[in-house]
Amino acid sequence: MNVSGEVFEWRVSDHFCPNEEDSGSIVLWIFSDGAKINEGDIVAEFMVQKITHELQAPASGRLHIMLEPEIEAYKGDLLALIYI
Repeated sequence: MNVSGEVFEWRVSDHFCPNEEDSGSIVLWIFSDGAKINEGDIVAEFMVQKITHELQAPASGRLHIMLEPEIEAYKGDLLALIYI
């Protein structure tokens, strides 16, 4: 993907994984890789301790998925890049 401009690194937040040992995984990406997303869009479902949370896009731009569904992720792990 050749995009000029800023890149936002979207990471697993403290909100869903407050402790270092907490982990979760993407259940479903609602938008596909390369899709245009707007800040606030529901982009994915993320499960932590059998509770599914909707992830809202933190910025507008093109989505580049870095974490595939069902791969375990911890606080700070990269979910996606958003090319602004």
